[in-house]
Amino acid sequence: MNKTLRSITLGKFVTIASAGLILVSASASADTLDFSGLSIGAQGSTVLVLPNATITSFGSDIYVGAAGIDHEICALTGGGNCEADLRVDFSTAVNSLSFVTSGWHSGDHIDVNVYSGASLLGTVGHSSNGLVDLSAFSLVTSIYLDDSSIGGAGMAYDHFIFAPVPEPETYAMLLAGLGLLGFMARRRKESAV
Repeated sequence: MNKTLRSITLGKFVTIASAGLILVSASASADTLDFSGLSIGAQGSTVLVLPNATITSFGSDIYVGAAGIDHEICALTGGGNCEADLRVDFSTAVNSLSFVTSGWHSGDHIDVNVYSGASLLGTVGHSSNGLVDLSAFSLVTSIYLDDSSIGGAGMAYDHFIFAPVPEPETYAMLLAGLGLLGFMARRRKESAV
């Protein structure tokens, strides 16, 4: 194989490998908070530790299955309603966060305070069953569900979906891949001359 053909073949391989590295390093898959392994009922604790988040109830307990759905949680008050405040601290910063509320009754309301570290990014009010879309916020490290329900039974929460923010090593791999592509493009241009 002559030198020019070998250089072109190597260049194509490096380009394909670099593009693959860039795609792998740049992609972030969706993640969820999974409550399916928990038994239905009171958990006997105000703190629930999951692999990707820690959930803290500011009431008497954390309850699973409050609105008759087996994979949802709520923060119980001493009176047995789901009206206590709840905080979710993510293990790493997340983007594209959303979750679903259920069990809403007239008078139920939450304010979702969204944080990145100690900085409050914003607050979203919610007074119905359905999707709470927090995808407008980036680098979210925690959310505080401030329940101000009056006369209802409180809400339950489920289907927390988010995209973990890539670690710095991922960005280093992305930069290395881009640098390799630039090097190969320069090398091709020089060998064409």
